[in-house]
Amino acid sequence: MPAPRSSHVRDATAIIRERRRTQVRRRVIRVAVPILVVLLIGAIVYAVWFSSLLSAKSVQVDGNSQASTEEILAAAQVPLGTPLARLDTDSIRTRVRAVPEVADAAVTRSLSGVIHISVTERVGVYIIAVGSGYLVVDSSGVGFLTVPSAPEGLPAVSLTVDQTPESQRLMADAATVVTALPDSVRTRMTWIGADTPDTFTIDLDDGSEVLWGSAEDSALKAQVIDGLLAVNAHYYDVSSPSHPATR
Repeated sequence: MPAPRSSHVRDATAIIRERRRTQVRRRVIRVAVPILVVLLIGAIVYAVWFSSLLSAKSVQVDGNSQASTEEILAAAQVPLGTPLARLDTDSIRTRVRAVPEVADAAVTRSLSGVIHISVTERVGVYIIAVGSGYLVVDSSGVGFLTVPSAPEGLPAVSLTVDQTPESQRLMADAATVVTALPDSVRTRMTWIGADTPDTFTIDLDDGSEVLWGSAEDSALKAQVIDGLLAVNAHYYDVSSPSHPATR
C-alpha cells in the first residue's frame, strides 16, 4: 500500500532545509575565511613589526681582543626594544666598523632577541714611530692603533704619516712590501723606508743595502732578492726584478 503523500512532503521539506543550511554554511565560510586570513596576517605583521614579542633584547660581541666589548657596544648603538624586523643591521655594522681596530663586522639577529656582533679585527704588519710611541699599521695600510712601545715581530718602517693621499699611498705600499719580504731579508733588516712610492730601500745588518723600488711586483722581487743575497755585495737592486743588479 503506498505511503501517505504527507510523508513524502515532509521528507522533501527536510532535504530542502538541509540544502539551505549547507548553502548558508558555505557562504559563511567563504566570507569568514578571508577575514580570518586578513586578521591572522595583521596579527603576524603587528607581532613582527610593532610588538615587543620579537624585539632586540640583548647584544653579544665576539672576535674582539684589541677593542673592548664596551667600546664596540658603545659604537654599535643597538636600540634595544626595537622589533627585530625593523632593526637596521647595516647601520649597526657601519658604526662598528668605524672602531679603529675593527676591519669588518657581521651583525645577525635571532628570534630569541639576541643581536650577535662578530668582529674581525685588524692585524698589524708593521709599525711607524710617531711622537713618543708607535702606530701599528695593517695589511691594507691603515694605521689603527698607537702603542707606547714597539710590539715584537713587527718591523719598523720610516714614513711620513699625515692625511695626504701621497702619505696614505706610501703606507699601503709599505704594507705590500713588508708582507712580501722573505725571511732572508726580514731577519736581517735594520731599517726600511721610502720618501716616494718608487724608492723603498732596506738596510741590512751587515751594512749592505737593498733597493726595492716600488711595491709593484713585490712577490717577484722577494724571490729574486732571496737568491741574490747569496752574492757577496754591498748593494742589491731589485727595483727591476727582471734585471737585478749588485755591486
